[in-house]
Amino acid sequence: MTVSPENARRRRNDRSAKPYSFLPEGNRPARWSYICVLLGLIPGLGMLFCLPAIVLGIVGRRVALKDEQKRGIGHAWAGRVLGSFELLCNGAGVYCLMKAFGE
Repeated sequence: MTVSPENARRRRNDRSAKPYSFLPEGNRPARWSYICVLLGLIPGLGMLFCLPAIVLGIVGRRVALKDEQKRGIGHAWAGRVLGSFELLCNGAGVYCLMKAFGE
């Protein structure tokens, strides 16, 4: 089997021929953390998806730091930070609803 000069010069981790995706490949916890953050933007579902987003963001960061290309570290960061923000906002919303209907 002969190797063409074009393939011989290609780097081992070259991903230029692969289709582009915004979500990271090779870091499933970071991917799911980001998806949970996006699903948490739906009113009523925020309280269900913010805690998994935070936990998966922490796990995704650990996976990304072990990877030599650090795939998914931004998505893991977004999952942790935005998941925490969603938890705070949804908690404030539930508090306001309880206060309004409790009187």
